[in-house]
Amino acid sequence: MRLYYDNEFNILKDIHELEKSECLIISDDIGTENYFSTASIIDDIISDSGFVKWKDNTKSKFPPDLINEEDSLMMEVMRVDDHSPDGKKNPVLAKQRKMSEKIRPLLEQFPKDVRIIINAVTDLPTEKDHNYKFYYSSFQRTIRKHLSKLSTYRKNHPNKKMIFLVFDETTGNYFEKAFVQENQLIGRPHIPFFDKRFLNEFIDSTIDYLMWYIPYNHSETIGAQISLPRLTIIDIKNARNGVMLQKYEYDENKMISSEK
Repeated sequence: MRLYYDNEFNILKDIHELEKSECLIISDDIGTENYFSTASIIDDIISDSGFVKWKDNTKSKFPPDLINEEDSLMMEVMRVDDHSPDGKKNPVLAKQRKMSEKIRPLLEQFPKDVRIIINAVTDLPTEKDHNYKFYYSSFQRTIRKHLSKLSTYRKNHPNKKMIFLVFDETTGNYFEKAFVQENQLIGRPHIPFFDKRFLNEFIDSTIDYLMWYIPYNHSETIGAQISLPRLTIIDIKNARNGVMLQKYEYDENKMISSEK
């Protein structure tokens, strides 16, 4: 049984519901032509007039997943999470599918456009369920897999700008632990799209834009709530050497998830 996000176009539908205030643009300096060109891609997805330009291309023999002919854009959608050590055994996804099969008769009573959310709790220890090393390896595998197909995408659809859309299904936030004081963790919040290790996987590639969609990333800390932008778009060429793209190094051995 297919789950809701097995259909890549549904991920774009979710992004269409975002507000501009939930989006971050990393490009050339604010106010430049490059910056506005990057911002226009956000408009192409969030606005009703722009969204209708996107067509589901997943059943075509000529990938990538989504095509916008009018604005000469193409998009490949990919999913990452922090549950699987090898990309094969994913305890959360396995439980989701098992639960969906169990309640299939109930699900079939709802209209097809009704979204059913299945919250699969694995009851695994945090370090085996939400793991920074798993998170990075998932991102690395996924990006490299699609980069290997980039020449095919460009051959199939010449003269279109290439967007990689990363659907990041991690929940909570990661923190680089500094020390624990009175049962309180003192540490530095992890910002994945500024993490040098993650950036190095794509920043020197020939894709035009990378979009990072993080719908569930949220955590409570003492005196504050930490929520990353729901959607970040990185203008690869013009952000590569710009001041708007920060690069931070994190110690993977000190990374802890806020999830329990």
